[in-house]
Amino acid sequence: MLTKLRLKILGAFAIFIVSVAFFLPSANVLAQESNADTAVIPEATFAAVSAPSANGEIGESNDVRAKIVEVTFDEVIDDKRQMSFFAEDSEGVRYFVDSRESYTEGVRFDIAEGDTVILQLVSNEDGSQTAFLSDVYRLPSLYILIALFAILIMIVGKWRGASALVGLGLTVAVLFAYVFPTILAGGNPLFTVIVGSVLILGVNMHLSHGFSKGTLLAYIATLGGLFLAVIFSHFAVSFAHLSGLASEEAAFLYWLNDVPLDVRGILLGAIILGATGVLDDIAITQGETVAELRSVDANLSRKELYVRAMRVGRHHIASTVNTLVLAYVGAAMPLILLFLATKGVSFDQFLNTEQVAEEIVRTLAGTAALILTVPLATLLATFATKSFQKEC
Repeated sequence: MLTKLRLKILGAFAIFIVSVAFFLPSANVLAQESNADTAVIPEATFAAVSAPSANGEIGESNDVRAKIVEVTFDEVIDDKRQMSFFAEDSEGVRYFVDSRESYTEGVRFDIAEGDTVILQLVSNEDGSQTAFLSDVYRLPSLYILIALFAILIMIVGKWRGASALVGLGLTVAVLFAYVFPTILAGGNPLFTVIVGSVLILGVNMHLSHGFSKGTLLAYIATLGGLFLAVIFSHFAVSFAHLSGLASEEAAFLYWLNDVPLDVRGILLGAIILGATGVLDDIAITQGETVAELRSVDANLSRKELYVRAMRVGRHHIASTVNTLVLAYVGAAMPLILLFLATKGVSFDQFLNTEQVAEEIVRTLAGTAALILTVPLATLLATFATKSFQKEC
């Protein structure tokens, strides 16, 4: 009977995936039509960037990757590190860079001879080029960190960890192949994120935790939590009068994208997307708690199962809420320190600033949905567990 039940669950999941596959094209059309009356944003181009050249004129610039082959100057001046060095690109062309010409605040990177950097080459009026230090080439380091992360999760999680990595890859694929392109094409951000989250949760949860009744129940509970997150975030953003343009990134995106964008919807989508992964964790944990309690004592009533599972759930709420708050505060730490270091800004003014209010709303809306997902997942798992046992 259990085999039949699992086949039913697998079949239902397959039907869901097929339905979403057919639904996505129409979702794109509906999302784009919903923003048809938005104001047109001026078209922008990124083919070339204008930057000041060494002689004060304006010239076109382009980036080149080069390796530092010789450091000629490296001193701390007025508590700021300044450097001059020669760097060589893959074709053997050498460039001289003096950070004092472009980094008045000092070199913020810990670089030395042998490191690869990104140089910005600015064309001068006489046809020559001036090289400025733009960034550090860090992709090899990132690839190594990703590989170490994958090895670690596979060593500890074994096959379950490998499944989680596959699910993570599919999550990234959904985000970059559907969610982000659809939003940039003018799609409704809130609607697009909801569809993407439903698909991500459906695939990722079953890959990570297996095709079982517990996973299916947790998935249903997570969808309920996702619905709550949509309601709470929409209410909180409207109630707090947030525009979605608090950050410089959002403002640049609004003005530089070549199609109309709903920046307030992007803020809503970001809140929901941030809460999605936590809702998954809550629902899975509560479902497993109910299952374990049931396996220890099969004579427990639904009420006893719910009460005992909620005791665990309350501990989970307390720790997860604290984790979420610390995560958001950590991400916004430079912003918080900036306001606290600004003289003449009262605490009321600090809280009232849209950048700070946006982080507060982001935390509260996601956490509120998380809190209510705990009893929802527990209740669903409790009743369904008894029902499944009778069926089997």
